[in-house]
Amino acid sequence: MGALMGERSAGLVSTPFWIRRPSLLFEGARVDRDNPDLAKLLALEPEERFVWGVLPHAARSFAPCIISLPAKIALPMAVGYLYCRTLDTYEDLVADPGARRRALLSLPERLERLRGGESAGPAPELLYECLDPRDKAHALLADELSRLDLLFLGFPAPVQEALCDLVSDMSAGMRWAADTFETQGGSLADSAQLSEYCVAVLGNPIRFAARLFQWLSGRGVDLDASVEGAARDVGEFLQLANITRDIEKDLLRGVAYCESLSDSARRRSAGDAALIIAARTALCDRALSLAPAYLELVDGMRLGSGLMSSSALMMLRFTDQHYRRTAARVGVEGGRVLGVSSVIWRSLPGVISGAWARSQMQRSVDGLCALQSDLRAQASSMYLS
Repeated sequence: MGALMGERSAGLVSTPFWIRRPSLLFEGARVDRDNPDLAKLLALEPEERFVWGVLPHAARSFAPCIISLPAKIALPMAVGYLYCRTLDTYEDLVADPGARRRALLSLPERLERLRGGESAGPAPELLYECLDPRDKAHALLADELSRLDLLFLGFPAPVQEALCDLVSDMSAGMRWAADTFETQGGSLADSAQLSEYCVAVLGNPIRFAARLFQWLSGRGVDLDASVEGAARDVGEFLQLANITRDIEKDLLRGVAYCESLSDSARRRSAGDAALIIAARTALCDRALSLAPAYLELVDGMRLGSGLMSSSALMMLRFTDQHYRRTAARVGVEGGRVLGVSSVIWRSLPGVISGAWARSQMQRSVDGLCALQSDLRAQASSMYLS
């Protein structure tokens, strides 16, 4: 029993997380995601240090939001997110359909074996088609699953349960998406399929975060139906930020998330600027219509003041900034865009005042709704002209 407990506590950094949090935020904001130092990432020890080192390369703006969570759930959220990032890597970078499907199925099975006290075995040996250094960092993570596994074993049983549910649900959604893209020539056919995809990719992680917070609050891991629904909508709202940013890159991979770009996806071409602008505008409009769901989720979770409230504000502000940049790409003035560090530091007062954080979130959602009106006005003027 003593040996088992020693194994389960392995992989952790001895310095308390609250002491390390400021330096993790600072270092993460300075990471060069376009040119990751893969050798440096591989050399990080122990396992927890590897997690915090690779997280900014895997999670973009989500990394500081995760680091800002309460210490008891920050590491489980980070590990859960990195398992999910591995599923994304299987979907994005494994070209062979059979190998991709087997890989997507292998990860939830791996966690269930670990949870049952069995050996997980080595990570799948896969051929990754990396288009840039960022992809190489994602492939590196996928090959280092054993580091995540050791930390998973140290989590309390309810956290392991929620994390297994997260990976299982996301894996099922990703397998559905892989089959759908394959049978439909690389594109999604309608809004229902787009919603299903977004929920699989980010709705499940948002649900996981809500379950962790509820567990931390002493209320178990089962969510009310209203919170479940809001988590789905917020997942779509957030994932559409990624989709609208990466339209051109995805087309070059042969993937389109709306039917109007299906021909471009089949040709692996991102050369039709007018068509891409129209698609980006339509996807942004859809995303911004879901912004109020963020407040529904926050209210349903009963955040109050504290680190969770600050983290939620930070995430919304990062998403707000993204959609303002995206609006500028289609010719709509989105207003001043803040840098990463500014978003982080301006969100920290939410730790002290939950009411202030909630008012700032309301202000952000109101601004996004106004931006949606501007996008619709431009789309109408372009159509009329």
